[in-house]
Amino acid sequence: MPELQYLQLQPVEPNDDGTTNSPLDDFQHDDPIDLSTDVDGENLESSWEHILSELDKEPDTGSSH
Repeated sequence: MPELQYLQLQPVEPNDDGTTNSPLDDFQHDDPIDLSTDVDGENLESSWEHILSELDKEPDTGSSH
């Protein structure tokens, strides 16, 4: 999907009062994702296990989303 490299945030349309303030104005761009090298499967799996264990430790917020 080489088209993904061309995706960018679009400018925010002006509000009714003429201002263009939006949370997207302060958006910090992430580092580019590099898919040109292979990812170590074991490293990826251990990272995922760490994420799942951290989620298990978090208290339930009671949200039903």
